[in-house]
Amino acid sequence: SITLGKGIEVSNPNKDIFIIDATPADCVEFALTMFDIKFDLIVSGCNDGLNISYDTIYSGTIGAGLQALKHRLPVICFSLDSNFEILDKYFDSVMDFIMNNKLLSIEYLLNVNFPTGEIVKDIRVSKLHYRKDYTHYINKDGLYFATRKLEEEDCDKESDVYHVYHDIVSITPLGKTNYNDSYYNELKNKII
Repeated sequence: SITLGKGIEVSNPNKDIFIIDATPADCVEFALTMFDIKFDLIVSGCNDGLNISYDTIYSGTIGAGLQALKHRLPVICFSLDSNFEILDKYFDSVMDFIMNNKLLSIEYLLNVNFPTGEIVKDIRVSKLHYRKDYTHYINKDGLYFATRKLEEEDCDKESDVYHVYHDIVSITPLGKTNYNDSYYNELKNKII
């Protein structure tokens, strides 16, 4: 989400740090429009929680990346499942992989998810898996809950979901928009 129609509180505790009480997309927009700086790369995260499958639709981390793409800048979004030690241990290897293979683009963002385990066996480009995401229940207090459910048997072995649960860093390219030319053309062809 972005903030419209109300002020955003900004503090500047020293010349190199700005604290912005806003969404991740707001923070990127602020940096790109309020400073006289030419940025080479935008990095969003590291998010405490995976951004795989449909989570990419709801993610503030991905939202910040999409805001950077609007400004035609390369962007990497990092996420993990609460294990920041794996980030410390393998971050340089992941960045080297991205840079050495020239994966950065202004046409898509790189959605990087670290594995759920303690080690990294590999780093791979991944497909976005469309898992059946949620199980629903009502607790003893009558509150409705939705929890994520992994159905590994349905996972493509090249998918982000499969990779993060098998000690593989997942790098998934995500486009700028949900719009699709082939769907547009399909609908246009249906018009009588």
